[in-house]
Amino acid sequence: MENITIPFLKIATKLRKINHVVDVFSTLLKARSILVFMPDKLEDFGIARKYIVKLLHDFPKAEFQFVIRQSYHSFLNGDKNYGTIFVTANDVNFFGLPKKGLKQKILSTKYDIAIDLNDDFHLLSTYLCQRSRASLKICFDHNDREPFYNFYFRIPLNESLENKYKKLMKYLNSCVTSTNIEN
Repeated sequence: MENITIPFLKIATKLRKINHVVDVFSTLLKARSILVFMPDKLEDFGIARKYIVKLLHDFPKAEFQFVIRQSYHSFLNGDKNYGTIFVTANDVNFFGLPKKGLKQKILSTKYDIAIDLNDDFHLLSTYLCQRSRASLKICFDHNDREPFYNFYFRIPLNESLENKYKKLMKYLNSCVTSTNIEN
């Protein structure tokens, strides 16, 4: 069903011209609300969850909301200081898109930044990220993601996922740190 849904969403997004020019450094520096889509694959989730603490540390003034599969709940830190939106199979329709309840959870907050940590294209995360109204939408580079995000983090394909996350976190930190030094 994704073979039908993805091209339709690409055309609709391009026609609406949702993405706009964003001052990346300023947005990263001033971020007060950050939405993070954790990976859908369990093995990728296991790697990405190690970087939750790094994100929280690098953006101490921001409120975080993590979108995570309900079945991964037991893998989370019990004394977390962030919000969580759990996704179940009942939150997704036949086309792989979110139902009204899940969309409302995402749309209930105005996010400054949305980060999709899926290494591969994931329809649900991509759709929700695009609909989140975040001014800066970050993802790893992938052909199917082109119209939905406005910041693509390109890393050589032969890099391990662990290294991809390390480099993304290092880049985000350097943007925030260098901007803080300049001000």
